[in-house]
Amino acid sequence: MNRGSTGPPGLDAEFTLPRAGAGEPGIGGTPLVPLILPVCGVDRRLWLKLEGANAYGSIKARTAHALIEHLERDGGLVPGGSIVESTSGNLGVALAGICRARGYRCTLVVDRDTPRRSITLMADAGADVVLVEPTADGNPVAERLRMVRRILAADRRMRWTDQYGSPANPSVHERWTGPELARGVGAVGPDAVVAAISTGGTLAGLSAYFRRAHPNTTIVGVDAVGSAATGGERGARPAKIPGFGSGRRSSFLRPGDWDMCVRVHDEYAAPACRVVRAATGLTLGGSSGAALLGAVVAARGDPELREIGVICPDLGAAYLNTVYASRRPPPPGSEPALREGLADLAAARRRG
Repeated sequence: MNRGSTGPPGLDAEFTLPRAGAGEPGIGGTPLVPLILPVCGVDRRLWLKLEGANAYGSIKARTAHALIEHLERDGGLVPGGSIVESTSGNLGVALAGICRARGYRCTLVVDRDTPRRSITLMADAGADVVLVEPTADGNPVAERLRMVRRILAADRRMRWTDQYGSPANPSVHERWTGPELARGVGAVGPDAVVAAISTGGTLAGLSAYFRRAHPNTTIVGVDAVGSAATGGERGARPAKIPGFGSGRRSSFLRPGDWDMCVRVHDEYAAPACRVVRAATGLTLGGSSGAALLGAVVAARGDPELREIGVICPDLGAAYLNTVYASRRPPPPGSEPALREGLADLAAARRRG
């Protein structure tokens, strides 16, 4: 059975923003890379959907494309208009590039956790970048959204893409990402699909598609310890990985959208990235490491999960000085399954 491409050579190379007027090339059609790894004595195949191969470098290219088109169609975004959004990094890079290509002005609200490289790419694409300072409550998402509301109040012509509430966010993954993943893995679909959670749009859309088209597929969400995205209590995250977890509950997700929710410490997601790079040569982003570790934890709990699709939101270029440089130890007393999962990942091999 043909289960899809292992991707082009040089996949780990840094992407560059298209020049102004170049349009929106290369969104979708991202490669699948199969990893084989033994888990509890059984070989499992993890199908890595490498969304970092999109234009603008992440899965958020799909989301940004959908959010802009939704506003154009239903939200009053007119030629030469302006949009504003709160972003931890990847969505802002994609919005900046698409707005430049379509002739819109773009204002992006970021915080101190946003990778410097992402901020540079936003600015290079012509976006106005607004940096908010941390507040006493330690919730950067809430502070970014307060700034978005102030910007909207000051300019009634501005339109908010609203990644947190727009139906275009989950819809693009139901209509596009999910079917693309299923086709790549094969006609019967994967035994499980795994996605890290931030706004929840990716997991909600994938769940809607697979519940309908492949109802036997197990849906696994991966949330951060200390994240409120899936209803947990927000807590301190000193090693917070941008784009993984959230300081606010997802407006898209309901408990029935997943069969299993794995909580991963940021301090485990980072070494997962480093372990995978050492074993396979793939340099993945921080939330991708969390998703892979969550996939292994799920596989340890269910021997029937043999073919597992894993959404890898981005590659590792923005994290070389953080995730790949960090040696912060995992918190004491953390789940043994996470430690065991890291050991399993060390045995991964890149083979179809």
